[in-house]
Amino acid sequence: MVDPELERFFRENFAVIRAKCARILGASEEAADVAQEAFVKLWESGATLSGPAARAAWIYRTCTRLAIDRLRRRRLGIETSAGEEDGGAVHAAAGLAPADELVSARQQLAALAAQATRPELEVAILCRVDGLTQSEAADVAGLSERTVRRLLDRFDARAAALGRSGP
Repeated sequence: MVDPELERFFRENFAVIRAKCARILGASEEAADVAQEAFVKLWESGATLSGPAARAAWIYRTCTRLAIDRLRRRRLGIETSAGEEDGGAVHAAAGLAPADELVSARQQLAALAAQATRPELEVAILCRVDGLTQSEAADVAGLSERTVRRLLDRFDARAAALGRSGP
């Protein structure tokens, strides 16, 4: 039987977590799967987190890590969603970006995801994609602000080096 408080937390936060995963993964079906997996892990853990803020930080951190893992598996060719293969054509038809630019950007992002460490990716997503401050990212990731700054500096250096060398 599911804890009523956990059920309420799910109803109130699933859409936000799914949207966060979609920003990372780009595929809405895959994002929903990852968000659901994060909530299942929360339920299975039987975690007695002290209050909604702790539970929100846990689910945020967990879905970020699951999405990063999914990106890495995708990069290794372990998983590919059907929607991803034709995503460039859909975006170009919608006038969002020319297909070749979209493909190049995805290749650069995949190369960066393959080179960066998991903590670097997690912190970069929290700060650069989700718009959290370094202090907020430190709270969510369970790190010090100094560590967050160091990880962001490493990530930025990798991104700059990749930009100079191309995909």
